[in-house]
Amino acid sequence: MSAETPIRRAATALWDRKGATAAEFAIILPIFVTLLVGLFQFGWMQHSASSVRATLEQASRRLLLNPAMSEAELQTFVRNRLDTSTAPEVTVTLNVTGSGANRVARLTGDYVHLVGVPPFAAFPVNYSTTVMTPLPPS
Repeated sequence: MSAETPIRRAATALWDRKGATAAEFAIILPIFVTLLVGLFQFGWMQHSASSVRATLEQASRRLLLNPAMSEAELQTFVRNRLDTSTAPEVTVTLNVTGSGANRVARLTGDYVHLVGVPPFAAFPVNYSTTVMTPLPPS
């Protein structure tokens, strides 16, 4: 049996990988989880924006059938149609322009979506979407 030289011992220690995988995993895991949660939050924001837009389009169709609807009735309709976790505090505004056969209704939905990724503070993202629909002559 030959004696191990100091150079050979250093080279062996340099290439010894026991426990390296666990250490690398411990370093990468928080970054991966943060990216995964951030991706989920981005997807949920897009889902919320799409849901509000679709609900406003339904409200505009309802307004087309009943042009006498008030802004409060439209807001109630939109809030009842939306999931409470999607956009619970959506504010609907109604603006009717023109007269006679040229009346156009503009429905605007505004809401704030809070984005929170675990190690960071939550911050608000303001969304606004507008739907326009022609109204029948009054």
